[in-house]
Amino acid sequence: MQAPELNIQREGIIPMLIAIQAIVLFPLWFEIPVWITGITLLLLATKWLTYKFEVKLPSWLVLIFVFSALAGVFLYFRTISGRDAGVGLICLMYGFKLLESKSYRDAALTLFISFFIMVMAFLFNQSIAMGLYLLVAMTAILSGLVALNSIQGVKGIKHLGRISGVALLQALPIMLVLFFLFPRLPGPLWAMPDSSQGGTGISDSMSPGDIGSLTTFDDPAFRVKFEGEIPSASDMYWRGMVFSNYDGLTWREGARSPTRTANIPSYEPLYSYRVQMEPNKSRWLFGLEQLAESPKGTFLFNDFTWRRPQKITSQFSYAAEAVRYEYQGVALSEFHRRVNLQLPATGNAETRQWSQELYNQSGSTNDFIQRILNIINQQEFRYTLTPEVLEDEVVDGFWLGTREGFCEHYAGAFVFIMRAAGIPARVVTGYQGGEYNPYGDFYLIRQSDAHAWTEVWIDNQGWVRIDPTAAIHPTRVEADLRNRANRRDDWFSDKTIGFDLPQDFLQKLRMRWDAVKSFWDDSLMSYGQEQQNDWLSKLGIRSNQWRYLGYALVATLLLSGLTLGFWLLRKSSRRDQIEKYYELIKAKLVKFGVEIPDHFGPMALLELLSAEHTELHKKFATPIKYYIKIRYQTESTHSADNEWIKRFKAQVKKL
Repeated sequence: MQAPELNIQREGIIPMLIAIQAIVLFPLWFEIPVWITGITLLLLATKWLTYKFEVKLPSWLVLIFVFSALAGVFLYFRTISGRDAGVGLICLMYGFKLLESKSYRDAALTLFISFFIMVMAFLFNQSIAMGLYLLVAMTAILSGLVALNSIQGVKGIKHLGRISGVALLQALPIMLVLFFLFPRLPGPLWAMPDSSQGGTGISDSMSPGDIGSLTTFDDPAFRVKFEGEIPSASDMYWRGMVFSNYDGLTWREGARSPTRTANIPSYEPLYSYRVQMEPNKSRWLFGLEQLAESPKGTFLFNDFTWRRPQKITSQFSYAAEAVRYEYQGVALSEFHRRVNLQLPATGNAETRQWSQELYNQSGSTNDFIQRILNIINQQEFRYTLTPEVLEDEVVDGFWLGTREGFCEHYAGAFVFIMRAAGIPARVVTGYQGGEYNPYGDFYLIRQSDAHAWTEVWIDNQGWVRIDPTAAIHPTRVEADLRNRANRRDDWFSDKTIGFDLPQDFLQKLRMRWDAVKSFWDDSLMSYGQEQQNDWLSKLGIRSNQWRYLGYALVATLLLSGLTLGFWLLRKSSRRDQIEKYYELIKAKLVKFGVEIPDHFGPMALLELLSAEHTELHKKFATPIKYYIKIRYQTESTHSADNEWIKRFKAQVKKL
């Protein structure tokens, strides 16, 4: 039965509930529509005004507002399901629940609901900063529960934080066990559909300037941790898209279809690694060349690329292997030969003729390729982010005219020249290189590492990677691009600047932070079924041995129950001693002729002594008040509580 003194009209309780709801909703206000944010703020203000001026809103009026809000969400989103519509509706109902709260039960329910609404912020933002903020929000909710269930309410606020912190620490072991051992669903918990369509990174087509525009973006694309041998940075070509169709300006994907490992040439594994991809709103994955067996839940296509059924809208991790194919005796199918020789019927006639003449002078395909690379290296071809814009006859204008461009210019022109000479070739886009982070032992690949290269089919060698951009002489690389690369190479130099700080102190600090962020994203936010199985396998528990998880959970619950039981028994034992001394007080009073009814509590006993036994009241009032303080009203620390008990026992012994 609810104690009458625990109603929510006590001073400070409702303002506390309003403040807690504001703390919980704060991160969501930046994600939900402005009109929903405005309504939740209005509901909080209305609740404060009704409390301040003791105004009671009619239930029918609140009900009208609730249905109006529900209709508004449906009209705005055209649904009440999904992430955005669902979160918006829940925020509104959360506000209405507080508005109509009148009793202790309503307030307690609002606070318990707050725990669930609080974690909805992770559906939008899974950063470390958000995790720390939600920890503060959780502490606020716990403090609210303590205040709501305390006779002193918010007056005992100096003790609320301590009690809440102790409760968090007590729950921490169970939280950790449940997090790591409780069976997980496939994929991370926070992988919810995202209605936004924009994304940063490699696109599904390539025109002059597309990849060059990414060099100014230092945003992470993905992180890679190798297991065992590691290739050199110059050999790190992270394959993503393959373009076979060309319309004279833009390269696009050609005909492709999922394939099986049994339908590809034999291969041997070279490197094992794990990728942690950032959200990019695309379906393709990136892997170290060459790609073979696709990661779990993805598909391998016949152009040796990987795809997911869904867009990558949250952190996504996968394990993979780089392989070396054996193409000896493997012939290119007529279909793939035709696709990778396709050129527009007209256009760029000068480059076509130039290519055919040079090929006729070459002794083999390899000789022809080497001649092209030598021309790029020895003649005035320049690598720049600001080439002259070409609208017509793009290949002629670049190869025989301006001779300046970014990687997509060189890759596109090189494939055109190969095809004009009758050699199957295609464009590959992805990322090249990687920045090693020694603090996290992984390589960070940024959007600025976006790159385009080519593949040429050579009999008995298969698809051979050719990077024409790498053939450019270093003296003809734009200074800004050289400085960008050199700046990363010098990060671990011993040079110093003022105040005896390392020259690149901030860069190293950023790398440490990125290592922490990588651990947060991969080990916590992306912790799903696959990561759980990997972690348990290290403990010797295979995926078909789930009963061990049950044993561990049962053992944890039993241990927690025994610990709690021991604590309660110990506390009860201490209380039993207090009751024993209180019974001594009553026994002494009975000896003095005081008749104490069985239903009398200590307050009633004090009133009886004060009214009918004045002398005894003077003698017994102090120990009885100590008992009341200890038994009913203590909000002190453990050490202070023990001090009151010592004083109480001493007073009883003096009687």
